[in-house]
Amino acid sequence: MRIALIVHKFPPRSIGGTEIYTMNLARGLAARGHEVFVFYREDRFGDGSLETWWEEREGFYAFRISRGVRPQSMSLLERFLDTFWNSDVERAFDQFLEKVRPQLVHFQHLMLLSYRLISQAKRRGLPVILTLHDYWFLCSNSQLIWPEGQVCRGKAMGWNCARCALAGRLPRGLALGVRPGAALLLQIRDRLVWQAALRADCLIAPSRFLIRQYVRAGLPSERLIYLENGVDVERLRRYPRRPSPDGRLRFTYIGALAWQKGVHVVVEAFRGLPSDRAILRVYGDPGVFPEYAERLRRQADSSNTLFAGPVPHDEVGAVLAETDVLLVPSLWYENSPLVVQEAIAAGVPILASNLGALAEKVRPGVNGWLCPPGDIAAWRAQIRSLIEDPSWREQLRIEKARWLSLEDHVSVLEKIYRSVTDS
Repeated sequence: MRIALIVHKFPPRSIGGTEIYTMNLARGLAARGHEVFVFYREDRFGDGSLETWWEEREGFYAFRISRGVRPQSMSLLERFLDTFWNSDVERAFDQFLEKVRPQLVHFQHLMLLSYRLISQAKRRGLPVILTLHDYWFLCSNSQLIWPEGQVCRGKAMGWNCARCALAGRLPRGLALGVRPGAALLLQIRDRLVWQAALRADCLIAPSRFLIRQYVRAGLPSERLIYLENGVDVERLRRYPRRPSPDGRLRFTYIGALAWQKGVHVVVEAFRGLPSDRAILRVYGDPGVFPEYAERLRRQADSSNTLFAGPVPHDEVGAVLAETDVLLVPSLWYENSPLVVQEAIAAGVPILASNLGALAEKVRPGVNGWLCPPGDIAAWRAQIRSLIEDPSWREQLRIEKARWLSLEDHVSVLEKIYRSVTDS
């Protein structure tokens, strides 16, 4: 089958969970004999012109579109529109479809592309599948979290959305003046992307929590299929578990150094903990949000906290092999973090926020523990308990490689693909 995978960004430059999943899916489908073509955007600094390239990857082809941008010269409105509507991207997508002539289009994300891409595929009579990796079709920032750190529990006729979108971007007085117009724009945006999602023939969600959020927003439950993202278990098995060389308990964070990820919670929680008994290793790129990364360094207890920089995804298995407890202190409604899936498959216990789908993936007493999000005292107490009482190693009932493998995931997707193309 000729399959097109559409995603907002793609490795190696972008290594978020959705991007890594899409790359693994492309490899997995290609390994089973399918012709796979990935369409993605990767901007550069420039004059606004659009350039395109074909790239040969590991068993599949990628079509990269690159727009020359100067963010400082774009107005707030232009930057907002660029997140969900772009006529240049639409023209490039038409060229892509004309050349590839896929039998099916599987959308992974539309952010920074255009909400109208689904309609373009449907006008050509192509079956469309949409995987919901986050809350982008409900929320313009994709994460249902306010700048102050609280999770969002409702739109309040668009006013919450406007306040969130304008926070920190305009002086307070000016923001209050333009909020009615911003609320209207966000309502229009939400309606357009929602209607685009409804045009898909099949919608997939990798967590039951996310399904509940979309059903609550009005998406018919019968249109959603629950399917966990697959994990490349064989790649993880290349790295056997390694005991701690100095006997210290090794706590690890792997991911973005971003405030909504709650990294500051565990960095602060580690302050004052015995450095001869535990170490916190933080893996993440400090260059993405440098101010936040610098804040973390100032907060950290240098005797027990190590900032190890970014880790290539192909080496995550090696890091997990040298991890005793993975920390996931997120402050937003995580959906199905790739690192959580990989830790479960590798048999590494997880200490995570009791929030969103994390509370669904991490089962206390089985594969980890849950803590109140943002509660530094509670996190410190739980970490201290793990340090002082090692009996948890025998008490946990971790089922290694219980997670859906990439091969099994692709096998299920093939059945979904056939059902959509045959109907």
